[in-house]
Amino acid sequence: MANLMITKQCNLKCSYCFANEFVNKQKDVMSLENFQKCLQFLSYNPRERIGIIGGEPTMHPELGKMLAAIIDSPFQSACLFTNGILVDKFINELRNSRFQILINLNSPDNVGSNNYERIMSNMDEMINRQYMKEQVGVGINLYAPDMDYQYIIDVLKKFNLPKVRVSVSIPNMDEGREVNPLQYFHQMEGVVRRFVDDILAIGVAPNFDCNYLPKCLTNEKVSKYKEYEDILRRSNISMNPICTPTIDILPDLQVVRCFGLSDLYTVNLFDFKNTEEIKRHFMMEIDALAYHITPDEKCRTCGDYRAGLCSCGCYAYRLSKLKELRTHLSDY
Repeated sequence: MANLMITKQCNLKCSYCFANEFVNKQKDVMSLENFQKCLQFLSYNPRERIGIIGGEPTMHPELGKMLAAIIDSPFQSACLFTNGILVDKFINELRNSRFQILINLNSPDNVGSNNYERIMSNMDEMINRQYMKEQVGVGINLYAPDMDYQYIIDVLKKFNLPKVRVSVSIPNMDEGREVNPLQYFHQMEGVVRRFVDDILAIGVAPNFDCNYLPKCLTNEKVSKYKEYEDILRRSNISMNPICTPTIDILPDLQVVRCFGLSDLYTVNLFDFKNTEEIKRHFMMEIDALAYHITPDEKCRTCGDYRAGLCSCGCYAYRLSKLKELRTHLSDY
């Protein structure tokens, strides 16, 4: 998937969001002209899946025209990543079957009761009145060991949704602050397991996004889920948590490996022929270095880590060390 970051503005300020240092502090929006240039660049492979991200993409003043441009393009699949508050403004375009809508669902305490009621109304409109159930999904960011996630259990039951995107939120990291990912995952392991148990019990599959629990926290406990194989088969649940490049195209057509590493290294979109070239470039410039920055002492003797079968979480945990290493190498 290639993600087009069309705006850095957001109408929420979630306490757990690791991107708070970027959103609402930069006024950048992708012009319609640049958006069309992105579509042209990506059209070498019409099967490329496009992600429309922000900030909050529904705040972009020309989102309707952008969605119409996708409808008129050869691309067969595009996903709008949204908090769902303003999505009702674009239902006419989003009814096109090539679109998926993934709502990152926060609790009423996080977004406010009025916003939450509007999100529920928008979901009801799309799923029950516009017959878009196959296009609409929800996701959750697990951000605290004692997090109350009952609200999303209720939503999954209410709309009879078959799966939910799950991600362990990356903690806010001030410049230079180091976070040991293995220690952090140990803190979050309980809430992740409780959540997975609770959704499997109601027949919902966990669709894990990036920042997976590392293999040392999952291998010996996977067998308990064997009874749920039919449910898990509907999901792309991964037991090989490897961090690989996600191509995020910024409003000015610079490209980053992923939003979490925006401050590390950028390239120009048109210095490459296609996204596969860009991914290989980031693998050489970032991933090859990140492998040598051991996130925890235990990883040094871990066969899965040494074999490249586990990344021990997001590379953003190693951002400051990656900066140091790239600076050191550039001196030679």
